[in-house]
Amino acid sequence: MLKGPLALVVLVALALAGAEARRRLRGRGVGGPMLENFFFVAVGVGLGSLGLGLFPDELVTTLRPIVLLGVTWIGLVVGLQLDLKVLARLKAWHRLVGFGVPAVTGGVVAVGAVLVGRPTDEVVLLAAVAMVASPRVILLLARTAAPADRAAMRLLKLVTALSSIPALVLFGTVAALTGVGAGWLTEVLGGGERLLLMVGLAVVLGYATNVLLAGERAPVHILAVLIGITALSAGAAILLGGEPMLMGLITGAVIMNRCRFPHRILRAAHALETPLLIALLVLLGAWWRPGAFQWTAVLLLVGLRAAVLIALGFQTASMARRRGAPVRRSDLGAGLLPQGPLALAILVASVAQGQTTPAVGEAVFAAMLVNHLLGWLWTRRILFGEAGPSERERP
Repeated sequence: MLKGPLALVVLVALALAGAEARRRLRGRGVGGPMLENFFFVAVGVGLGSLGLGLFPDELVTTLRPIVLLGVTWIGLVVGLQLDLKVLARLKAWHRLVGFGVPAVTGGVVAVGAVLVGRPTDEVVLLAAVAMVASPRVILLLARTAAPADRAAMRLLKLVTALSSIPALVLFGTVAALTGVGAGWLTEVLGGGERLLLMVGLAVVLGYATNVLLAGERAPVHILAVLIGITALSAGAAILLGGEPMLMGLITGAVIMNRCRFPHRILRAAHALETPLLIALLVLLGAWWRPGAFQWTAVLLLVGLRAAVLIALGFQTASMARRRGAPVRRSDLGAGLLPQGPLALAILVASVAQGQTTPAVGEAVFAAMLVNHLLGWLWTRRILFGEAGPSERERP
């Protein structure tokens, strides 16, 4: 069994090798985001105590700094895509749909979890994961085919782009209010005080990043500063007994909206996103232990979530038509089923907090796989499989 430092070296090597392999496969037009994620989780299982036994049993605890850095970085990337100027230019009904669909979905799943008697930590996890919808399937298919309904595709991309915000706000706010971390300030400050202090520190770190990167063009220098700021955000969140992803989200949003050239920073942030995600997936696989499968979580995240999204999809299509949008499809909700890196990061963050059992963790991951498959089938066969000649000729 590898000790902590050696396990870290192996994990970093796997993350870098996996990121390079994924880049080359994507360059050849080969890729399936959720299937690749399943592969890396399987690698973690094979290297953990259930397989070769190279990783220690408490790997998530041993390498907790990597976990914290990874989830905070994903929150930072989400924040770097939150441009308030673009959001203000959207029509009011666009914002209503973009934030309302994930919020209602998460709320219904949370109510369902409460009704079946699930504990509070699990209710929050299921609600936050249910809110997340990923645009990766649409973006991947759009590279090789034209959509049958462009207006529907735009609506789906809008909802998927905004769904991460309410998910992270819910998960991070509950974590701050309940003090899930081990920070000593959890015994000194109340939940509301900790939350306000977290927001204030995140804003300060965002402005500090802009000062440090003023006029900076070298990607390596930008990446180094971002890593340092991310580490500070993660450490501050844990000290306050909160969730690092919320700190990363707020810091990234401040950078995006106050920096003169935020897209340079976003490109640098994306460079490290894939290796950190792969490292988190390997850690998730090494953490997993087989046990009683939590079917309730699967039914909530697959059955109930799909029913809510499909119903909201019909409502959204009807609303869009009333406002002059040429949406032809009404079953838009099926295009919101896939879930991406943020949902996985929320699961890993919950594991790192010690709030999730292996039974719930494997059920949530299995639900993500099923959602991805169902969403991919609908998107490929319906949204991109029924385009007529005139639609395909459009630029």
